[in-house]
Amino acid sequence: MSMSGNENSGEDNVEKISALNEIFEDVISDASDLIKDLYWSVKTYLLFGLITILFGVQTLVYNIDSFQEHLYIPLFVAGTMLFAGAVQILNYFRLRKKYSRLFRAQDELKRA
Repeated sequence: MSMSGNENSGEDNVEKISALNEIFEDVISDASDLIKDLYWSVKTYLLFGLITILFGVQTLVYNIDSFQEHLYIPLFVAGTMLFAGAVQILNYFRLRKKYSRLFRAQDELKRA
């Protein structure tokens, strides 16, 4: 019985390798578009982080009178937005660093 188990395992591995090869062939053929999409996806972290921070600041400024009346919900909302924006911007820098080699390769391909 162990022989048939090994044969099934071997056949499963061959099928997995075949499926992975198809995936990698697709990735390679679409690599340029994939990198462009990744580049712009990373940029959106910066954009939406800045927008979220701006909304947080706007919430603080707009509700400044509420704080004197001890209504802290707008303060909580503004703080949450500022925090979320900061996290988005930090993610932008993290992802930009992580994929910098791909982005440089894409720039070199554009120039060539």
